[in-house]
Amino acid sequence: LYREELNLTSPAAPLPLRPEASWLQFHLGISRDGLYPRSSPTVNRLLRDMQDFTTISADYSQDEKALLGACDCSQIVKPSGVHLKLVLRFQDFGKAMFKPMRQKREEETPEDFFYFVDFQRHNAEIAAFHLDRILDFRRVPPTVGRLINVTKEILEVTKNEILQSVFFVSPASNVCFFAKCPYMCKTEYAVCGNPHLLEGSLSAFLPSLNLAPRLSIPNPWIRSYSFDGKEE
Repeated sequence: LYREELNLTSPAAPLPLRPEASWLQFHLGISRDGLYPRSSPTVNRLLRDMQDFTTISADYSQDEKALLGACDCSQIVKPSGVHLKLVLRFQDFGKAMFKPMRQKREEETPEDFFYFVDFQRHNAEIAAFHLDRILDFRRVPPTVGRLINVTKEILEVTKNEILQSVFFVSPASNVCFFAKCPYMCKTEYAVCGNPHLLEGSLSAFLPSLNLAPRLSIPNPWIRSYSFDGKEE
């Protein structure tokens, strides 16, 4: 099933699917009690691999690509959120969701900010994983921080022409890119390396729905309200 999902059925596949790969062992350890067992050595190995493994491809996430480049933010907020995300694949065929750093850690959200343009903390994803692990819920996918070379590990390995087209060099000679478009689809909302390195969070993917069918249960506390205060 994994070979079919990853298109590895061709005899020309350059690398075998290793059963001992950390991301595959992570998938095999998922149960109704949690995404991983207590004291799982696989999780620590997976975190190290996501930090160290070579990136072989980069692309927009599926929900962003489903928008077909339409810059209608009313259709974008719910499926894609407000944070630029990329899917990075590694040399062992594992993949992770990359959320780049937009603000410095010491920056605070101004009181008058409209909530849809609130600060986007990449390290909140990392903190959520560790807090969930400490509380023994084990419901948040393993997440780790990593410095990404946006030129070598995104621009030079992506086959998505739209993603290639949104890269530019800023007046400060930093390599930048922006979304086209999840929520804020202008160069003003670009993320930039320094000049090539960009910090971000990497969250491990769960098995695809083709391999592991499951139910999606909406958060009962999240409701949509119109601006007149009425619940929609």
